[in-house]
Amino acid sequence: MSSNDKDFRFMATSDLMNDLQKESIKLDDDSERRIVKGVLKLLEDTNGEVQNQAVKCLGPLVCKVREAQIETICDTLCSNCTNMSRDAEQLRDISSSGLKTVIASLATTNSGATNNISKKIMQRLISAIQQGTAASSTGNNAAARANTFDLANGGQSQLEILDIISDMLSRFGSNLSSYHSQLKQILLNHLNSSRSAVRKRVTTSLSYLLETCDLQLFNEILTILLNELKKRPASAVSDKNATIKTYVQALTSICRLASQRLSEHMHDIVRITLSFIENTPSNNSDDQQHDDELIEYCLQALETYLKRCPKETNEFVPKIVNICIVYLKYDPNFNDDNDENGMDDDRSEEDDDDDDKDQDSYSDDDDLSWKVRHSAAKCIEAVVVTQHDIIQTNYYRKIVSVLIERFLERENTVKGDIFHCFITILQQTKTAYSHHQQQHGTNSSSHHDDEDSMDTDTASLKNSYASPLAEYVPSIVRSLAKIMKDKDPKNREGSLVVLTNLVQVQRNILNDHIDTILPNTLYSLSSADKSKKSKGQTSEGSTSQGVSKSLHSNLKITALSFLHAFLQTHDDSNGFHKHVKSLLPLIITHANDSFYKIASEALLVLQELVKIIRPKSSVAVQNEFKPFVEQIYECTQKRLKQKDFDQEVKERAITCFAYVIVYLGDLLSTEQLQSCWPILTELLRNEITRLPTVRALTNIVESPLKLDLQTILIDTVPILSSYLRQNHRTLKMNTLSCLRSMIRIYPKHFNKAMIKAILVELPLLINENDLLLAQYALKLTTSICKIANSQALIDREQIQAILNKVLELIQSPLLQGTALDAVIEYLRSLVPQCASYEELVKLLIKPVYSQQKSGSTSASATSTNDHQQQQLVVHKQAFYSIAKSFAALTVANLKESSSFIKKFQDDLNDPKCGDSVKILALLCLGETGKYTDLAQSSSNLQQILLDIFSSPSDDLRTAASYTLGYIGIRNLKSHIPFLLKEIANSQTKRQYLLLHSLREIISYQNHESLPQLDEHIDSIWRTLFDHCECPEEGTRNVVAECLGKLTLLKPEKLLPILRETFVNQAQRKEPRSPYVRSTIITAIKFTIIDQPQHIDSILKGYIKDFLNGLEDDDIDVRRVALVMFNSAAHNKPMLIRDLLKELLPKLYNETRVRQDLIREVEMGPFKHTVDDGLDLRKAAFECMYTLLDTCLDKLDMFDYLTYVEDGLKQDHYDIRMLTFLMVVRLSILCPTIVLQRLDRLI
Repeated sequence: MSSNDKDFRFMATSDLMNDLQKESIKLDDDSERRIVKGVLKLLEDTNGEVQNQAVKCLGPLVCKVREAQIETICDTLCSNCTNMSRDAEQLRDISSSGLKTVIASLATTNSGATNNISKKIMQRLISAIQQGTAASSTGNNAAARANTFDLANGGQSQLEILDIISDMLSRFGSNLSSYHSQLKQILLNHLNSSRSAVRKRVTTSLSYLLETCDLQLFNEILTILLNELKKRPASAVSDKNATIKTYVQALTSICRLASQRLSEHMHDIVRITLSFIENTPSNNSDDQQHDDELIEYCLQALETYLKRCPKETNEFVPKIVNICIVYLKYDPNFNDDNDENGMDDDRSEEDDDDDDKDQDSYSDDDDLSWKVRHSAAKCIEAVVVTQHDIIQTNYYRKIVSVLIERFLERENTVKGDIFHCFITILQQTKTAYSHHQQQHGTNSSSHHDDEDSMDTDTASLKNSYASPLAEYVPSIVRSLAKIMKDKDPKNREGSLVVLTNLVQVQRNILNDHIDTILPNTLYSLSSADKSKKSKGQTSEGSTSQGVSKSLHSNLKITALSFLHAFLQTHDDSNGFHKHVKSLLPLIITHANDSFYKIASEALLVLQELVKIIRPKSSVAVQNEFKPFVEQIYECTQKRLKQKDFDQEVKERAITCFAYVIVYLGDLLSTEQLQSCWPILTELLRNEITRLPTVRALTNIVESPLKLDLQTILIDTVPILSSYLRQNHRTLKMNTLSCLRSMIRIYPKHFNKAMIKAILVELPLLINENDLLLAQYALKLTTSICKIANSQALIDREQIQAILNKVLELIQSPLLQGTALDAVIEYLRSLVPQCASYEELVKLLIKPVYSQQKSGSTSASATSTNDHQQQQLVVHKQAFYSIAKSFAALTVANLKESSSFIKKFQDDLNDPKCGDSVKILALLCLGETGKYTDLAQSSSNLQQILLDIFSSPSDDLRTAASYTLGYIGIRNLKSHIPFLLKEIANSQTKRQYLLLHSLREIISYQNHESLPQLDEHIDSIWRTLFDHCECPEEGTRNVVAECLGKLTLLKPEKLLPILRETFVNQAQRKEPRSPYVRSTIITAIKFTIIDQPQHIDSILKGYIKDFLNGLEDDDIDVRRVALVMFNSAAHNKPMLIRDLLKELLPKLYNETRVRQDLIREVEMGPFKHTVDDGLDLRKAAFECMYTLLDTCLDKLDMFDYLTYVEDGLKQDHYDIRMLTFLMVVRLSILCPTIVLQRLDRLI
């Protein structure tokens, strides 16, 4: 590094930096000193590249050396930075950069040395500033002043020092608390500096200082700033306004960094800021520029206040909106006659030419009013973003109307801001409208006696949110139509983006304006091509051509993207038909474009156009469109044949090609259709295009046109079969769906070899590791088995291999839902084509019976006292899976099933049979009872089941209860009275099992209509209410579920009874009254399910009474009320959204730790603390978390965060984990508000 050759010095420094970055490098004291000395010497090098390399080297160096050497580095750099001699200017600059590098590296190391060194650096900087200030104030010795650090009057190096102070405060602010007072004095003294660069940097430093200083110092500085602003009303004098602007900018910067501390003072700050806007003099045109700048800064400040402190500024929003509307129109140098709306197109073009001539003679260089309009637009956008319920406010219409009016803004930058603001409003409207549809969608789905009134109500509800925007659609279209033919591509692009967002708010919103929108959109596509050709003929330079090409490409992409959204969201095919002739040639041209993004978007539009040409297969294609079919076909085929094009274009071309065949295949000639198949086959073999091709084939196969696909089926089935062994899950699932569609729709085209190629791959897919894949494989196998001549086509050994896998899968504890349904459907398809009923049932029950026999010897050796400890031979879920499969087979083969039913009944009476056999027998009888009456066919079966209720095995008792519910479900006339009689005459434990049986009947009624149950509802209701006061919580829960599911059947009659009983019980002070109230609330919870129900509209009027349980004196009633509240918030938020203002204080109240619910329990010599309110708090926090997903716009986030903070302070693990999850969710949903409370949350 001491070489005379600059290249050697540079390379040596570079090698040193690389070595220092290695963790293995360790330096001794002597090496440290030498390296530090050498690097510092290089800062004074005559070569700039060497100096820069030395600065880079300082970063890793301070992370390797000890504290003493770091101090040496920092002292040297600080001395160089504050050396004001004239010949040290270059050294000052390079040392400032070096000091910034050192500070950044020190911030990454959390050691005591870092804190000490940061304090020493700050001390050196403060001392230099103070000495320079003192020297400049005395003014005696000019030579002395020239060599001192004068912050106010110095050059770039002094400004670098302020940047370093800002850097230090941002990284080590809390560690430098001892210097905060001194920094306060220095920064405030220079806040009024005559140099704008100094004021700007002082403002930044002051913001970082206030972010980390103590609250007392924060209040002192803020008071000084506010007092200064109060003393200085807006004036036409430039100097006074400059001071006001500095202070306003300072407050804006402070709000960005320390908004959480500023919230208490926000009322005064906003009021003062508004006063400067309202009182700004504007009569003197000479001082107009300064006034404009002040207004601009004030509007920027208001934007920051709105975003950072939305709650504190909420009361000022109407006033801010009115001011922003005024200044959004503020354009003193432009006279608008407001007669544009009445002009025809020719007149508009003439006026545009006149305007251009006028503007040639007028220069806008001195006009800064556009900055005011720019700030006003950004401020309005801040209002829109922070006001979640803006659509319900009075100023929504004001904002929308003024933004539409200002679409014709003459300054392109401001026009872009207005577009962006309007897009934000459209997004808010879309969110509110979609939420409104979800909220009231259940009403339209539920049953009403008066169908006409239902349709009217639904229509009015659907349009209630869109109506404020819908009335402005004509003026939006009228304004944007002019801009869509603007000379500036960026303006046209902006208007298309606005329209893209508009069509996504509500379907068919532009149905009446298709004739206006489409020609103007096509103008952007066609004019771009024309300008491109003209510029190609008269080239003015490669740079301008490149920029122009980029602009036109972006415009094309935006126009095509809008067209796709427009066609996709509008259902009026006839309205588009008249424009197809002009639209299709342009789209086809762009689909062949060399730029992949344009081609990709054009292909999406082409897909939608195919659907417009023929919306349904039953609709005949108009003769005028038939010539276009061949053009579309050739365009997509050409794209598919190209080898070197983008992956996205390939996929969309394949999809579009499939759409052509699916919708227009019958209009293609036989030769054209046959030429498609080799192309698709080739794409199917390609690893890159095989997945979209499989999806395309599925669409083609499922086409309602029923095309002749024999050729492609023969070619593609072996390829598709081979994909079933690929390690690509999505490919396998799509392949299975494609093969299933082929077999289901074209079974005659499959021969034995093709079926064999498919079946050989399926056994490996059927396992519990991927139940969805297994489900798809089983559905495919089922379709194969259902082929008319399946016995001749299917190899029995292959089916046996699949059956063995299914029998393994059926024992899995994970098998349930749709996967189990697929297994059952597969087993049913085997009888009688591939297996007999008796053979299949024996295979099903074999796992239980064979293992039971092998374990009978050891089982007989155990005593009766160990009966409860008997282990089940398969998992509990497997018993249900086998039983459901048995029942499905039995229903289709009732004549052959009598022997098995008799066998199961005999096994129940056989004391030698173990629990596993009896459980299987019980569940098989129960599942079969769903389809045939077993209670009457076997006279003593009911008594056998009642006897099993006395068994010591919980599993046996549960299975018997399940079976007792179902065996008589086909003869409820005698079965219900029997159950109700047994419930009335039994003891508590037996009642619990009988109530479970009754629950199964009611639950089944909710899925399958059983008219016989209606005549027993009253008797069941009375029996259930007799057990509402049961002290056993388990029994009450079963009763509540029965009541809830029974209420779903007759809500008009039963829901008012529940409400009346709850209100009456709430007024009583009887000991068992809380049991009844908690049971009723739990019953209401079971009426709230995620699917739309007729009860929803009725329950909405009653739910407030049930939620009064949140204030109940009994803790258990409050807990179940919270659980019901959570269920409503999750499944049907529309039930509680309008009540949240009343409910949230009650909810928040339950999150607090209550000392009266904490008690100590003595356990021998130890004392154990029991918190009875823990479950209550858990339920409250769970409900709060749910509200974040479903009712965010109805929450006051600052109140919400207060209770989240309380939850973080609680000791219990579950509650803290819940609040951690809430903080994570809040950080994503509303990060600005979380930032305001960050210091309290941490």
